[in-house]
Amino acid sequence: MKTFTTLLLVLVLAFVTSAHKAKKHHRHQHGSFGKMMDIIHTQNKIMEHFLHKGGYGFGFGQPNIRQYTWNNMNNGADIAKLLSFQFRKKRSRTALKLTWSGNLYSRTAGRCARWYFTLNGRECSTPGKVEMIIYSNPTNHGYVQHSFTGACHGIAAGKVSIGFHVGKCVGYSSTQNAYTGWNSRSQIFVEELIIGLGN
Repeated sequence: MKTFTTLLLVLVLAFVTSAHKAKKHHRHQHGSFGKMMDIIHTQNKIMEHFLHKGGYGFGFGQPNIRQYTWNNMNNGADIAKLLSFQFRKKRSRTALKLTWSGNLYSRTAGRCARWYFTLNGRECSTPGKVEMIIYSNPTNHGYVQHSFTGACHGIAAGKVSIGFHVGKCVGYSSTQNAYTGWNSRSQIFVEELIIGLGN
């Protein structure tokens, strides 16, 4: 992004300088003025390429975001792939941001349930898993709206198979008595972004 910003500033400066010189010599160098206008036209085409054809990879253009929704899932599975769908990723160097918003519940005290995303059949490894866990105790029983999000890097461009799962928490072998999407609308947002890694 810094490289693009620097290039954009250089192009703008070149444009201003070219326009100033063209205006100054217009009366005495009509031929040079025509050449100068050709240069300015080329600069404008380059800027247009980065701002529009370059698209979202440079922070401009049409965002690549999709919203997926389900009504009243009412799924009591404890270990399962709950949802599966495809997303078309436009560029290899971008990350995918995944967000869940919906009702999640672990119904038995002392049990733990885990919800998580997979991409092309695998959990994210860079920087790490996109997941949420709920541990139930005697005081927190209830069907509650939850939202969690995370980003995954290193996914190639093209069709990406995305799965939303429920399963066991690490260190818990017993059935967790999970429930997903109770009598409400569930949503998943997938967004293609340029995101820097903090570490």
